Amino acid sequence: MKLFIMLSLSFIAQMMLITSTNAASLPDKAETIVVTLPPLSGLSTMLLPEVKNQCLLSAGADPHHFQPSPKQVDLINQGQLLIRASRDDQGWPIQTQAEHTLDLSPTEKHAWLQFSQVRHMLPILAQTLVKNFPQYQQRIQTRLKHKLQTINQLESAWDKQLQVLNTHGVFMQHPAWQGLFDHKKVPIWAVLESEQHGHEQGPRHLEKALYTLKEHPSAVLIGSTRHSNRSLEWLSRHHSPPTHIILLDELGRCNQAWDELMQHNLDILAGQL
Repeated sequence: MKLFIMLSLSFIAQMMLITSTNAASLPDKAETIVVTLPPLSGLSTMLLPEVKNQCLLSAGADPHHFQPSPKQVDLINQGQLLIRASRDDQGWPIQTQAEHTLDLSPTEKHAWLQFSQVRHMLPILAQTLVKNFPQYQQRIQTRLKHKLQTINQLESAWDKQLQVLNTHGVFMQHPAWQGLFDHKKVPIWAVLESEQHGHEQGPRHLEKALYTLKEHPSAVLIGSTRHSNRSLEWLSRHHSPPTHIILLDELGRCNQAWDELMQHNLDILAGQL
């Protein structure tokens, strides 16, 4: 009988240990932030790196053909906070709960690539993060002040590089950086992808773009690391001499801080202009 009791207690102890280990390996639902796009994770990470983000868009995936998996649907329902930019992800088949959702960009496309928009969004995001994670209130507020200064410094550094683009103008495959370039008065000679992302404008549009490139032979070709650049590549091949394409990354990686993403793209421009 004693042996039976000892074996039973040993079994119960082992089961409790296994349960405890499994629980420790699972993410704390109370400390989960779900975001639709990696750069939104980047904004959150600047203010609250203690809480890891779950990005619905996986690395290398095409944001224009996104379909959530059943596991991701469960993730949306389980997360304490969902951050989205509905102007960019409004076509995604996801159902969100308004009381648990922060829409950082309902009207502006690719708002995270515009310094003025980020300055506007960051305090709103900070307020929401404090509401959902009050235990980090002081850290969030301190980082907000610091990161607003970082944004200003980054913008000044970008302005110096954009002076070259102001002089020569750009051709773009994808319109991701168009808001920033328009705001900084960079001439955009052509955008080769239509408003229906992933679709080129067609042969006539390419011929017109090639004619325009001959008029502005020193223009800079801006491509994307996250999209096909075949129209831009065609344009480069048919121009004499072939024009170099600068590839920028408008999305970054999940949990990559936004200022790191913008510094990375700035370094690319500085190294290739």
